[in-house]
Amino acid sequence: SVSEQVSEELYEALYGLIEACKGKVAVMGMGTSGIAARKAAHMLRVADFPAFYLSPGDCAHGGIGALSKDDIVIMLSRGGTTIELVELLPSIKRKGVKLITVTANNASPLAQAADLTITLDVPESDHKGITANSSILAVIALFDAVADELTNRAGYDEEVLYYNHIHGNVGDVLKDKLKI
Repeated sequence: SVSEQVSEELYEALYGLIEACKGKVAVMGMGTSGIAARKAAHMLRVADFPAFYLSPGDCAHGGIGALSKDDIVIMLSRGGTTIELVELLPSIKRKGVKLITVTANNASPLAQAADLTITLDVPESDHKGITANSSILAVIALFDAVADELTNRAGYDEEVLYYNHIHGNVGDVLKDKLKI
């Protein structure tokens, strides 16, 4: 489980870096990790925190310009060797952006370059034990927990949540509850 692999101290470091960010949080990944990156960025935004998914492919063609020194980049890569991410490391370091990596491989280039590495080595549930199934759910759970904790910040309430999420069941429930 996530709580068995991510100590309270490591979780606090992750939360602290994100919560103290003075800029934006850019979350990156390719393939299934890219889908998890989009979900993580979305949940941070719902928690009223400036976050976005940044495509590694687009970064290699100018998109890295969206980052500034006050930002944080979170790279998700099970193996920690995803070439589209590894090749961005010099640009990210040059900008002075803090880097958080979530990977199963502590010895990987992404883990070694990070300011903070979260190691999640979860056995996969597919019959060959290869495809990112269980591991991606662990990554999503980790960032759902961070986003949920961010909603405890001063100034975040149901009205903020409503105006961040005006549609769907969440919006409907809050609109009725808040009588908006």
